[in-house]
Amino acid sequence: MTEPSDINQGGLADHPPVLRGEELTESVLRSLKLAAKDAHLLAYQTGTGVVTRRNGKVQLVPPDPAMYEDLIPPPFQPSE
Repeated sequence: MTEPSDINQGGLADHPPVLRGEELTESVLRSLKLAAKDAHLLAYQTGTGVVTRRNGKVQLVPPDPAMYEDLIPPPFQPSE
């Protein structure tokens, strides 16, 4: 019979380390901020609004340029 320690040891290197505590909190917050930035950029590109929740009410707000300006690449500069 195969020992539990021998099962799928090669596949462990393929997975990122498990985050716990403060690292997990920071990772989740970074992901939420990036999702919000993406939502504002998509709303800007499509000419729509962003659905938010403020004071317990769902609102449709215009996209905020400060949220997505760092996601837009700089214009192409041809080399001389």
